[in-house]
Amino acid sequence: MQHIDIANLCSGSFRDPSGAVYLGDNCVYRTINQCYSEEWEKIKQTGFFESAIDKKLIIPFEEIDNNCEQYKILQSPLLPFVSYPYEWSFGQYKDAALHTLDVLDECLKFGLVLKDATAYNIQFLDGKPIFIDLLSFEVRDIHKPWEAYLQFCKHFLAPLALMAKRSVSCGRMMETWIEGLPLDLVSSILPWKTKFSASLGIHIHMHAKMQTKYGDARKAKSKVQSVSLKDDALLKLSQSLRYAINSLELPKALQTEWGDYYNDTNYTERGAEDKRNYLEKIASENPQKNLAVDLGANRGVYSRFLSQYYTNVLALDIDYLAVEKFYRVIKKEEHTNILPLVFDLGNPSPNIGWANKERMTFIERCKASYVSALALVHHLCFTAGIPLFKIAEYFSTIIEKNGILAFEFVPLEDSQVQRLLAVRENPFPDYNVSSCIAEFSKFFELTEQHHVADSKRTILIFKRG
Repeated sequence: MQHIDIANLCSGSFRDPSGAVYLGDNCVYRTINQCYSEEWEKIKQTGFFESAIDKKLIIPFEEIDNNCEQYKILQSPLLPFVSYPYEWSFGQYKDAALHTLDVLDECLKFGLVLKDATAYNIQFLDGKPIFIDLLSFEVRDIHKPWEAYLQFCKHFLAPLALMAKRSVSCGRMMETWIEGLPLDLVSSILPWKTKFSASLGIHIHMHAKMQTKYGDARKAKSKVQSVSLKDDALLKLSQSLRYAINSLELPKALQTEWGDYYNDTNYTERGAEDKRNYLEKIASENPQKNLAVDLGANRGVYSRFLSQYYTNVLALDIDYLAVEKFYRVIKKEEHTNILPLVFDLGNPSPNIGWANKERMTFIERCKASYVSALALVHHLCFTAGIPLFKIAEYFSTIIEKNGILAFEFVPLEDSQVQRLLAVRENPFPDYNVSSCIAEFSKFFELTEQHHVADSKRTILIFKRG
């Protein structure tokens, strides 16, 4: 018998009357309520779950002994890290959308349908998207429209269209609208010529018009799908959405910038090699090997060697294009323990949703054994205006006890700092390595210092007590 601690209830579970999700020490529990019991048994009998798990479409699970009042308890693997749509690159978002349609198509083969098509049903495992909501399925009624169509458009097609047609940074808009982007807003922002697109014209612009005309989103959704969805009509709708997603690409002008994006590193060849060798030595010596976080990962040079010593690695960068390039590289690999994500250290992901508790902050999701913060301090101080003591305090919240922080200090005389100060005065007169050590020592123990060869930069190794 398994005991489920009610205190570990996932904060967003209240939205689903079919069941709830609880976090265990090394696994995830999902309870099934009586109201979903009949549907669950019908779905099980179709053979859908075995097929979908075998094709790696959905998260694997097993039913376990139940000593609770719920109808069933399911147990699934605990994900290394939970990411959110507004932290994905364009390629990740696109793959998540296509994977959702893959799950829908698999459902149709077994006489089922997806009742939910939210982007939050997708996570990334081993570098690939995986569908995690095991209660998002129901037996299909061909006389009903696809209830999740509007949700798919708002959660997937709309953000991707804005990222491709306007700015890749529009992906962060999902942080504001947890229910997906309003189609009328998206329609007004997209270039006017997209109204004549065979895909965006129907799924975004016409859909938005229907919502405006009929006022009620449910009526609009049904009106857009007024054609009967009998036989293969829903499959054709899925194919139309797949075409719409596949047709979206980032502008080629952006893609060609990647080749020289991070060549200006301010290191000689000897300095870069010295820095890398020293940091790899530090990473290999750390006895805790759970989660490593590479802040400002860029092309993933340091994330790569961290992946050899740690079970999982987060490669975080503020720039969508840098994350996109790295994701495109690692997605070709059969297996990877690296997860690239878009992350603004100066403005980390907040609590959002009902009562500000449905989606967790980065701090709540991250307890790292090792954090690498290289060549970031001058950007945080002189671009974001964050003082050293605040930077030290924040790092102490994302590193677990006895965890290691590899922190690179970039002095005022460094050319990169001078470039930043060329357009503003130095707001921090105490910005120096001694002050940095003093502030970080309030939360950490300084264990080593290393002066990078052919450079005025210093790598400080701290241990959290």
